[in-house]
Amino acid sequence: MNGLLTDYLLEMKTLVLFRHGKSSWDHPLDDIDRPLILKGIKRIINVSIKNKNIFNKSKIIMTSPANRAVHTAFILARETNLGYDRILINESLYTFSSRSLESAIRSISDKFDYVIFVGHNPAFTEIINKLTNLKIDNMRTASWAKIIFNEKKWSDISVGRVKLCESIK
Repeated sequence: MNGLLTDYLLEMKTLVLFRHGKSSWDHPLDDIDRPLILKGIKRIINVSIKNKNIFNKSKIIMTSPANRAVHTAFILARETNLGYDRILINESLYTFSSRSLESAIRSISDKFDYVIFVGHNPAFTEIINKLTNLKIDNMRTASWAKIIFNEKKWSDISVGRVKLCESIK
């Protein structure tokens, strides 16, 4: 590939939204403390292994501080050999609002061109519908959406191209 094209492609911003795995409602816990269930853990492992090529370009995994999201991020890092040192807990990702999520996206440091967010619905579904030309009803647990923006700065992103995990379609 031509050097100028490579440089341009590296500067484009890519965001992978990875929704946490299926969680338990069986315990009287605050929402932030709810754990993953075994079915959710198995699905995260399968999706991570099957889609390594989607995840392994990232230098950082930003996750909500919710137990189920952090656990999802750790499984993802382990199964894709990304390394736990790439995980950053970002309190602003513990949101169910697309407005808050969009603010978090626009505040990503421009030194990162390829970022994974691990977080929650309905914010993930709504942000896909807002920042792409695709409309989906629901982003299921342990699924991903990869959005590629033409812009070189996160603060300037507009409508991006999206690729969805097969299970979303």
